[in-house]
Amino acid sequence: MSSIGELAQIAVKQKAKVLESEHGGYSPSLHSLFRVHLKELGVKYQKNDARDAIFLLLYLHAYVNGTESNDFYMWAFPTVKQIREDTGIHGDRIKPLCRLLEVEGLLITKKIPWAGNTKKLYLPLFFPLEEQALEAAIPVNGAA
Repeated sequence: MSSIGELAQIAVKQKAKVLESEHGGYSPSLHSLFRVHLKELGVKYQKNDARDAIFLLLYLHAYVNGTESNDFYMWAFPTVKQIREDTGIHGDRIKPLCRLLEVEGLLITKKIPWAGNTKKLYLPLFFPLEEQALEAAIPVNGAA
């Protein structure tokens, strides 16, 4: 094996470790997010909005609830303050970026009653919903 191949084995071993459940879990990220969707979003929207939307989507994937025993499985629920502090994305941009992801079929959001207040939940998807499924999941008036 060449030295390049030997070095590649470092990444192969790391990938295998990431896939093991005792290493904090994982969520696959499709290469098409960067190879296809980022480029498409960059054409439709401003490039910095496209970049930040994909970054936000991956951030939300990192915070999904991995416990299958409740209704919140696969939903993320960080606060806007937490998103802002962790990512550096200005708080005023988070809602429009989420809306961009919703329009593109990559995110579903829901507001639910929570301890006397309202809590926003995020369901980050792995690839865009087809138009029919998107229309069924997200009502005409906005967030689900």
